[in-house]
Amino acid sequence: MTQSAVTRPDANILTDYAPEEKFAEANNISIRTAERYRAQPDGLPFVEFGGRIYIPIEESREWLRSRIKRPNHERKSRVASARRII
Repeated sequence: MTQSAVTRPDANILTDYAPEEKFAEANNISIRTAERYRAQPDGLPFVEFGGRIYIPIEESREWLRSRIKRPNHERKSRVASARRII
């Protein structure tokens, strides 16, 4: 007798997704903050399934990586400019 797709261990299609509540808790943000991130034009990726919001883990890591800010060493600091004026 073969296992049906429903009873196979790999049948859970939400394995790589976290419910929004658990995602927020695990990342020390409020659910409202997660909602705001999702609402941005380049926002946090999500999927709605069964009336619930799920966050894809790998895609959310990519989204966060895309938001890394790097210092602009070409730009002069305001403090340095102010010192020269005085």
